[in-house]
Amino acid sequence: MTVVDDPRFAAWNTALARAAMALGTPEFPLRFDQAVRCLVPFDNSMLFAYRGNGRPIGVYDDLAPGEASVIVDDYVIGPYVLDPFFSEVTRGRVSGLATLNDLAPDHFYESEYFHQHYARTKIVDEAGIFMGLPGGVTAVHSVTRRHGSAPFERSEIVLLSQAAPLLSAFGQRHWSDLHRRFDEMDGSNGDVRDAPTHPLETALNAIGQGILTERQSEIVTYILKGHSTESIALHLDISIGTAKVHRRNVYSKLGISSQSELFSIFLEHLRSIIPHQ
Repeated sequence: MTVVDDPRFAAWNTALARAAMALGTPEFPLRFDQAVRCLVPFDNSMLFAYRGNGRPIGVYDDLAPGEASVIVDDYVIGPYVLDPFFSEVTRGRVSGLATLNDLAPDHFYESEYFHQHYARTKIVDEAGIFMGLPGGVTAVHSVTRRHGSAPFERSEIVLLSQAAPLLSAFGQRHWSDLHRRFDEMDGSNGDVRDAPTHPLETALNAIGQGILTERQSEIVTYILKGHSTESIALHLDISIGTAKVHRRNVYSKLGISSQSELFSIFLEHLRSIIPHQ
């Protein structure tokens, strides 16, 4: 079957035309998702916007209210700082598509963050399109497969990657003024040069203040993000044995015995730093 004969091509053109007509209106997110579904089926979609180290904005989602409280509301309180997609944004990515598998550390699926967020939300796979927006904002439009659905196939990811530049162009046009919402949140005039300390760093300092060494705080960061001891050793250029010793000492100094307890301490500090708005 040629591209012209493929029914998806006709549906895609029609859906994209509807999305174009809806630019700048409340209907656009729905039309945008309908266009993406012509290429690849998915269960839910979300769009988060990030600027600097601050709390993100949940711009839109198609979730039921009960689900949104877990997947969106709880996420923006603070756990977002452990999210592989947020980490990719902080590294400067502003375009293209990436999947959770592309970005996740080697033990991410064993991490407490994964169990508290992804396992609770029953998300089995996620693909995100990165969009650089005016005012230092980066948005990520994510499509997910939930429990009972198969992960995205490689051919589907390739198709989404090929469509990403066009989809990003639409998103950049529609969400071009999100920086104003960040300005309202932080009371700034759009100057993000003096960005606040990263909330992850602030929370870690609070966890280990007067107790942990600087290196041990680094270890905590990697543990919470889902890195194995081997991965920690590689990233910090230390031996695996030394990484193991640091990990044991962290747990001993904090009086804990599991990553679950470490995550609870971390989340408690994050919630005090990033209150509900």
